[in-house]
Amino acid sequence: MKKTKRVLGSKALSAPAGKVEESAGLRTRTEVSVREAKDQLSSLLQRAAGGEEIVITSDGEPKAMLVRHKPMLTGKPWRSLAAFRATMPMTPDSTAAVSAARGDIRDVS
Repeated sequence: MKKTKRVLGSKALSAPAGKVEESAGLRTRTEVSVREAKDQLSSLLQRAAGGEEIVITSDGEPKAMLVRHKPMLTGKPWRSLAAFRATMPMTPDSTAAVSAARGDIRDVS
């Protein structure tokens, strides 16, 4: 037996199966038994990829949920602070380098 619910945040609203419309901010959640999930796995995976949440139940109790895969976002590779410091010029007095970088026109001598 399938049960379909529209979910907004943590509140679930009951709706007849197959008659749920997607609205802004609402997700569709469908409950299927383990036996149905085995028989319809390919179609359930396609529906989950489309954003639907599918709850798999056993003896009427929720046991698992199929949801869309969200890949992890990655940025630039991490660079150690020691490697960063190695690229910086180290001099006994950096006043001239700082003044040049700032565009100071005063004489630093």
